[in-house]
Amino acid sequence: MTQTRTAAITGSTGGIGAAVADILAASGWRLVLINRSAEKAVEQKARLLKAHPVAEISTIEVDLMDVAAIRSAMAQVRMRHPRIDTLYNIAGVLTSERKVTAQGHESHYAVNVLANYLMIEELRPSLSRPSRDEPSMVVTMSSSAIKSPKNLDVDSLSNPTSVGGLLGAYATSKLALTAMGAALAPQLQAENILIRSIDPGPTMTPMIRRGDGMPALLRWIAPLVFSDAAKHARKIVAAADPGALDGQTGVLVSGGRRKALPRLADDVAKRDALVAKLVRDAA
Repeated sequence: MTQTRTAAITGSTGGIGAAVADILAASGWRLVLINRSAEKAVEQKARLLKAHPVAEISTIEVDLMDVAAIRSAMAQVRMRHPRIDTLYNIAGVLTSERKVTAQGHESHYAVNVLANYLMIEELRPSLSRPSRDEPSMVVTMSSSAIKSPKNLDVDSLSNPTSVGGLLGAYATSKLALTAMGAALAPQLQAENILIRSIDPGPTMTPMIRRGDGMPALLRWIAPLVFSDAAKHARKIVAAADPGALDGQTGVLVSGGRRKALPRLADDVAKRDALVAKLVRDAA
């Protein structure tokens, strides 16, 4: 008898996350929807169950700007789901406004990098596999914006001098997230967990529609050149297959293909410093 596979999805109530949830529910996956808004998650669950009455769906409320809240929420996930096959870390922040967490971290770093790290670490017991089993998978959301930063100053990641929107703290946080995936890959692989950073491409999501942090020109042309989330979600789900890409881990994927890591994300010294910072900030 085939075992039902379980996916945990952050940011599932809109955009790419919602499209990924739709695809997985239709394919018979058990879903754990992890979101800031419990109300939206309950509404999403109802919609999914209407379309897929036998689906198994649970919801978890969490504020990804709060380290303690993440730990508490992930403990609930572990308790309910001792085995998770894929963690889709899709939730993200893009804003031109400086927002700071209770721990003193700027929001792009807090949500786009530190929260990803914390959820991976907290869910490792559920993701770990014997070597004879098919690997589990962690998916993080990279971005084509990672090409823009000229430097990756690990010390200033959590408190940048300016936020700057898409090509500022957001781009740097996504660069750091991509570097983190490459840095964590060897230790995760030792537990039969693969990790891939996926650049979904220009996608029309609620975050993009709001326009906060988007350059004026991009806000104007986005409806013309940005694609529907469902199109990119299919590529993300395909790239999350452990057997895809020859089973590679710690890689950057765009358009279904492996892409070279940016120089700054491929810098071993910077990657080591980044992981050391994440360990400190997650404590």
